[in-house]
Amino acid sequence: MRLSATNKYELVLHNVPTCAVCNKPVEKVESMYDIAYGAKRFRVYCHGDMEEAMLDDVLIEDCASVQFGQAFIDKLPQKQLENNAK
Repeated sequence: MRLSATNKYELVLHNVPTCAVCNKPVEKVESMYDIAYGAKRFRVYCHGDMEEAMLDDVLIEDCASVQFGQAFIDKLPQKQLENNAK
């Protein structure tokens, strides 16, 4: 899927992460403050899967801005390293 300029604007406007598997905005984003860890917990859902990330208070205070990126990037097929030793 190619994103048009309008679609890119909408992604930035709504601040929704993109799914690395289907290359579309994720279906659902949840965020909550986790008192036990002193961090903001983010959950994203897409294609029946869920991924979670946490940003602690110190990181949030030290950064000028925090933005969403790609979710489910670890689900993409990875090149396997071959053992070429003979």
